[in-house]
Amino acid sequence: MDHRPHYRTWIRSTRLAVFAALSIACLAGSALAPLSLWFLLFLVPFAVSGYIATILALTIHRFAPRGGDLQRRIHDLIVTRAGPATSGTALDVGCGSGSLVVKLARATPDNTVTGVDSWGRDWAYSKKLCEDNARLEGVSARTTFLKQSGAALEFADGSFDTVVSCLTFHEIGDLERKSDGMVEALRVLRPGGRYVFLDLFGDPAFYPSADHVRETIRGAGASIVEFDNLAGSLPLPFPLRHPKVLGHAMLIVGTKTGP
Repeated sequence: MDHRPHYRTWIRSTRLAVFAALSIACLAGSALAPLSLWFLLFLVPFAVSGYIATILALTIHRFAPRGGDLQRRIHDLIVTRAGPATSGTALDVGCGSGSLVVKLARATPDNTVTGVDSWGRDWAYSKKLCEDNARLEGVSARTTFLKQSGAALEFADGSFDTVVSCLTFHEIGDLERKSDGMVEALRVLRPGGRYVFLDLFGDPAFYPSADHVRETIRGAGASIVEFDNLAGSLPLPFPLRHPKVLGHAMLIVGTKTGP
């Protein structure tokens, strides 16, 4: 029996498998060039799919312990930014495999942490995986995992002392405006409570502008203490600075100032 927790990386393994298979198929097609030079056209999609597969593979490696353990270091950064406010009650919106929840629970011996996630079918995460990890890490008594959407959290206003979220808001499918995920997360934060959000806030595909993000947070009754590129707080080796990886990732820290 394996007694070690399993924290899967943020990159879907199915994506890597798809692009790797496509690369192999295109390369095989180009090998038919002796029959007709037209088969050399397969080298074009091979180059594209091969490049994407390489970026995905290297990203998985960088996130994993043997490649620098950047996923753990990013979670550590979020816990550090949450600071003393990790005592009391904390919420992680989009808890995935439970890694950040466990870190928050271990940061302070008397706090309680709740993790919520939709655990979609295309992710290798589950509620059971989270609960198993928390049990193996010795914090199961102070952690709870619930299946919920970040678009409509099933908690009363001001339920938590701390709210964190890591690379989740842009993934919430049932939100027309991704910034509304921040509004919902801030709704359940008590006045005076601290939040730490990490997401692709610099990506115009998800957020119109950094000013829009700032206005949304302030409109939700929260102040901004820190708003910076992730690379400014944590060195990101290749290929994590790539725009399709964490190149647009930004860290926002602040407190709830109003109801």
